[in-house]
Order: sequence, then C-alpha cells, then structure tokens
Amino acid sequence: MISYVILGITFLIVVIQISIYATRQRKPLTRDDINDRLLAALNGGDKGHE
Repeated sequence: MISYVILGITFLIVVIQISIYATRQRKPLTRDDINDRLLAALNGGDKGHE
C-alpha cells in the first residue's frame, strides 16, 4: 500500500517536471554550445572564440 503512495507521488513529480520543461520550450544544447560553455568555464569565464 505504501509503495503505491510512493509510486503515485513520484509519478506526479515526473509529470510536473515534464510539464515545466515543455512550457519553457527551451531548445536542447548543441555540441557547439556545450563546447563553447566548457571553453568559457575553463578560460575563467571568457567567451569562446567564434
């Protein structure tokens, strides 16, 4: 019985997280975006060269 309650709560949390992500409609990062952010972090906050 308790496992059903835990399962229901986790299901609600997942649905809420997916709906928040869908409403933001943020495009996924491309490999170039990830490389630029990583390079900026390694350079101490400077933007990567375009």
